[in-house]
Amino acid sequence: MEETRKKTDIWSIFMYLILYSIAGFIIETLFGVFTKGVIESRKSFLYGPFCAIYGIGAISMILFLKNEKSIAKLFFGGAIIGAIVEYLMSFLCEKFFGVKWWDYSGSVLNIQGRTCLFFAVSWGVLAIFLIKFVNPYVDKLIENLEQKRLIFKVTMLLLIGFFAVDAVISSYALKAFYYRISAEHNLNIDDKANIQNKYAQIQESQNFMGFVNQYYDNEKMLKTYPNMMIEEQNQNTVYVENLIDGIEPYYYRLGVKP
Repeated sequence: MEETRKKTDIWSIFMYLILYSIAGFIIETLFGVFTKGVIESRKSFLYGPFCAIYGIGAISMILFLKNEKSIAKLFFGGAIIGAIVEYLMSFLCEKFFGVKWWDYSGSVLNIQGRTCLFFAVSWGVLAIFLIKFVNPYVDKLIENLEQKRLIFKVTMLLLIGFFAVDAVISSYALKAFYYRISAEHNLNIDDKANIQNKYAQIQESQNFMGFVNQYYDNEKMLKTYPNMMIEEQNQNTVYVENLIDGIEPYYYRLGVKP
């Protein structure tokens, strides 16, 4: 099925973001099962089953590659787009939140540990399946849903609203968590004195960040983001789970009784 809708409007983009972020969460969960033998939290946000990098990557590929017929061009285009999205997401998360979710420094042909050849190839393969096989059916689904325009738009607005609120709360929680872990464990990070000062201010404040710091504690954050890392000035990568005692990250190891 190669026929696709010619129109890609804002409602389609909303649908792509939600569906492919959920699909990404499923893919990442299965990847953890097959590569590590564990079921673990691989969410981007604290509540919804969203892995946002897949939603953003899928939207980017659809916008640039939707009408491409060549398998080779789909593969190379998808590999390039996927690598760019992966690099930018890693850079922005570390820039704004101080944390890292992945580090490919030990992989072949990696770029600052943010993306690498293996995952670029994986993005290329995903692009072929997305454009050739998956998205035409999603577009057909959107066409059918748009026949009930009001219900479709209200549903999408509710889903996008939940996605946005989840993203905002998660962003504040990540920032507070970074300040808390860095200050309490005296990590040798960039702008160390300023971070410690901000954390002290949060401890004393009654604003939203103070609320977030209190209620999104280490256990909640570690169980949601078990693979989180912080890089110190000497380029030493610290796994957050190794800093916190008494909390087991959310892992369920297959074949092992709890």
